[in-house]
Amino acid sequence: MSQHTPTDPPDGTDPPEGDDPGDNESTEYDELPADHPLVRTLAKQRAELKDLKKNNSSTNRELDEFKQSQLSEHERVIEKTKSDTRKSVRVEFAGKLVEAELKNALKGRSLPGDAVLGFNRDSFIDSEGDVDSDAIATWVETHSTQSEVPNPDLGQGTRGHRSSKPQIRSRDELSNMSDKEILEARNDGRLDTLMGQP
Repeated sequence: MSQHTPTDPPDGTDPPEGDDPGDNESTEYDELPADHPLVRTLAKQRAELKDLKKNNSSTNRELDEFKQSQLSEHERVIEKTKSDTRKSVRVEFAGKLVEAELKNALKGRSLPGDAVLGFNRDSFIDSEGDVDSDAIATWVETHSTQSEVPNPDLGQGTRGHRSSKPQIRSRDELSNMSDKEILEARNDGRLDTLMGQP
């Protein structure tokens, strides 16, 4: 005689799909009232967990203090030196990270000439040497404007107002030209690259 579980059909065939209560993925749970035994048990367990965490951190602190008290004066100095060195290296490295974050945030943006003087990189580093990237992005947004980056001149033909003649790229080319030719070249925009104009 075979035994059937309550979910098995009496004829021993597999139940049709969708009849299994576990198949329902969109199960909705009703919120239990605050005086329900499960809610009270959960609240009690959360309070106990909070107390355990508090006691654990207190115990860890006491253990660290005990370990420190067991160290000789020489060992204490070594531990303090290690800790201070780690911290100073983190802070120094964080300064470089701040500069890298600033350069990255300034891509496609321009700062007024004196704005960089007001940038204090140490203000973006906390006491543990962590960098506040969001604060850097906010500072850049506040102190800079979107800049129009000109396309680089690759010397590949005429663009815009320039003449069809090639750009003059060195002073050696000017030595073979008369004053009139140099003036014409300047008026045609052929000296723009040499003069550092976009």
